Formats: sequence, structure tokens, C-alpha cells
Amino acid sequence: MNLSFELYRAFCKVVECKSISKAADELFISQSAVTQSMQKLEKILGEKLFFRNRGGIELTDLGSNLYEYINGSVKTLENAEEIFANYSSLNKGVLRIGGGNTLISNLLLQPICEFSRKYPNVKISIHNGFTDILIERVSKGELDIVTLNLPYKGKIFSNVEIVPLKDSSYCLFASKEYMKTHSIKKIEDIQDCKLILPSKVSSRYKIFEEALKQYDCDFEASFEVASSMVVKKLVLNHVGIGFCESESIDDIKGAIKIIKDFQFDEDSQGIAILHKNSQSKATREFLKLIK
Repeated sequence: MNLSFELYRAFCKVVECKSISKAADELFISQSAVTQSMQKLEKILGEKLFFRNRGGIELTDLGSNLYEYINGSVKTLENAEEIFANYSSLNKGVLRIGGGNTLISNLLLQPICEFSRKYPNVKISIHNGFTDILIERVSKGELDIVTLNLPYKGKIFSNVEIVPLKDSSYCLFASKEYMKTHSIKKIEDIQDCKLILPSKVSSRYKIFEEALKQYDCDFEASFEVASSMVVKKLVLNHVGIGFCESESIDDIKGAIKIIKDFQFDEDSQGIAILHKNSQSKATREFLKLIK
């Protein structure tokens, strides 16, 4: 026996309203359509489900048993339809973003703000961690978007797409006060200074090594710092020379001196996402906002 869910839905609505006409109004269909549905259901089951009295429609014993058995399931399915409709229209949902704070700020801050204004009921969660682990979480459907430095040399997952967004630009910089007490006329001079560098396990440290490999000197970090914000604070306290993304120091340019800029044509910043057919509606709408 293969019954349409719409027949059960109409049956339950007639029972609740005790009237075919009222049920038709609530289902936004014609009265004749409800009547035909009830006749079809009775024909399939081979028994009468209703009888009429002065108070309206009453259930037969079979009708009462059927309603008691299916009503909960119909309500569950109706609730599921409403929930998924809300997710589809983005009245509900979640957007899960992973990556370093600096990259998220540089690449996604404006789209995040625009998305939040456009879809205020969608929750946005931000997760930090190592890039390899975050991309694996994307592949498992645990995250929607991860920011990363490119080229990415970690494990590639068949369901994950890497999308470059912009070229990378980094710099060595120090506070003006620090520069007054340290003579730095060429890159090699910084090896005698305290260096505030990214963690050695990070992709930014590999970029630092690539940027400095042409210079004939040894570099040892006095501070290993994961956050560009902390790098800036240490530099502004005159404790050493920092290395980070050029964009991240725009707000302190008046207090610092840039020792060397590094532009990498072969390196860039981007995002890792699931292939389009596996993306959530929230992810697809967010990607539209990324310039």
C-alpha cells in the first residue's frame, strides 16, 4: 500500500477542524479537493473514516485509530518541512568559518558583516586551528569555509576546492623608537635584533623562510607568535622586529617603519570550500558576497 503524505495531512486537518470546508481553508486548497482526498483514502483503506452529525464530522472507530496512529508522524513531517523551509530561506542556519584571525579579517570581514546584515537569523561561528586540520574538517562537513595561505602543500581532499582570492604581501617592520637605537641598513642587519616571527609550524613561517632565503645570514626568532595582533603589540612596545601581512599593519603605520616589503606573485591567500553541489545554502549565499 503506497499512500501519499498529502492524503494523511488532509485527513488529520479534517479531524482537527471537524469540517471539510475549514480544513480546505487551512490547507489553502479547494473544498472539493479535500473531499476527493478523503474519498480516495477511504477507498484505499476499504472502510469509512467519517460520519456526519449535527456537530459536524465525527470519526468512525477506524478513523479514530488511524488518526491516533499517524497524527504524530504527520506533525513531525510538517515540522521538518517548516525547519527545512527556514534553512532554505536562511531564516535559520549556521555559517562555520575556520582559519587564522588575520586571514579571516583580511579576506572575509566585510563579507561577514554584509552577510550578517542580510541574514540576521543565521548564526556565524569562527574556528581557529592548524590549516591541515581545518581543511580536513571542511571535507567532513564540519566547517563551511577555511582561509589559508597558498600554495597549499597539505593533504588534498577530493571533495574540497581551493579558491585563490588575492596575492600575498608581507613585510618586516619595527617601531620608530626601536629603529632609533638599532642601525639597520640592510636585511642582514636584522639578525642582530630580536625577531618576532610566526610559529615554526605555521604556513606564515614558511613564507618568512622563503622571503629571507636569498640573504646570507642566520635568523633565530626571539618570539614565536601565532597572532598578527600580538606581533603588532610587541613591535609597538619596541621589543623587536615583526613579520606579518602588510594589510594587518595599516592601522599602525604612523608608529612604525617598514624595513622590507615582500610581494609574492606565486603565493596568494584564499579559501577552501566544499564543491558546489555539497555546499549549504548559507555558504552559497556567503560566497556571492566575496569580491
